[in-house]
Amino acid sequence: MLGNTNILIIFLVTMITMVSCGTKQEVVEAPKPIQGGEYVPEHSEYVFLVMYDAEVGKAPLQKAIEDYGCEIVYDYNIITGMALKKPEDKTLEETMEYFRKVEGVTSVEYDHIYHLTDPVKPRLEVR
Repeated sequence: MLGNTNILIIFLVTMITMVSCGTKQEVVEAPKPIQGGEYVPEHSEYVFLVMYDAEVGKAPLQKAIEDYGCEIVYDYNIITGMALKKPEDKTLEETMEYFRKVEGVTSVEYDHIYHLTDPVKPRLEVR
């Protein structure tokens, strides 16, 4: 026959087992809104990227940089392109438009900012 102590131990073990076997539901929290209405830009407000034709070379681009008053932030070695900083007295859009018309320039793009907290977006493969 079981003693009172043994019955109590069996009861406690049974209760612990029943409580621990309950289903565990994952709670997914919604992303928290930006506090204080912070502005988070998608691209640099001052820097933009310019790609140029290797056959034309970068001499026309360098002259345009000097004439317009831009600053070279980075001159890429492995691609034919540069990161440029706009002059303080010009808007980014008008500066980019000016460089789209420079001889040999193949593209002018925003310098996009990617945040580590941005959600991962799936890529759609086209076959």
